[in-house]
Parts: sequence; C-alpha cells; structure tokens
Amino acid sequence: MPHDLLRQVHFLLAEAGFGPDSGLTTTRDGRAVVVSWHADPLIRPIITAHAADPDVCTAAGIPGLHTALETALTNVFQAADLLPLHDPGGLIRVTAGLGAGDGAARESANG
Repeated sequence: MPHDLLRQVHFLLAEAGFGPDSGLTTTRDGRAVVVSWHADPLIRPIITAHAADPDVCTAAGIPGLHTALETALTNVFQAADLLPLHDPGGLIRVTAGLGAGDGAARESANG
C-alpha cells in the first residue's frame, strides 16, 4: 500500500504540473507520504535580484506562497480522495482516503 500511495502522489503531482524543478520532494513515512517544498530554486534568484535592497528579507520570504502551495496541494489530493493534512516537518502529510464506500455513506449521512 505505501508504495502504491507514493506512486499515486508522484502521479498526481505531475498531473497538476509540479514537475522535478518545482522544489517538491516526497518521503515515505509509514503509511503516509510527506510532501515537502524546498524553495531554494525560487528564492536564490530573488535574493540575487534584490541584493542591494535593504529589505531583502521581505522579498526572499515570499509572503503567502507557502500557504498558497499548501492549499493547492490539499485540493489536488482531496480531488483524488486522499487525505492531506498539514505536516509540521514538511508541507503536507498524505494518507489513503476513506474509500468510495465510506465516502458514499458519509454523503448520505450529511444529507
């Protein structure tokens, strides 16, 4: 199951346009897959371009980008019936979802 989940996460990331140069990495952690983001490829050019700016930290911090990426990835994994949760050590912790039968039961219970 973990190998299949890792493959599924890789496939979903590629389908959503997050290729090898996106800075996203995946690590298997028990029955989950942790998706992390390493922003070096994005931040280094910003720092270089703003090196003379006294407020280079603000430019390099890329406010809101981490949150936007987490939201986008959450949507990608939820659309595939996986369970994405915030991971303090990474960006998102993805586990297998409830499955079609449980999802249908949940829908009928919610009206």
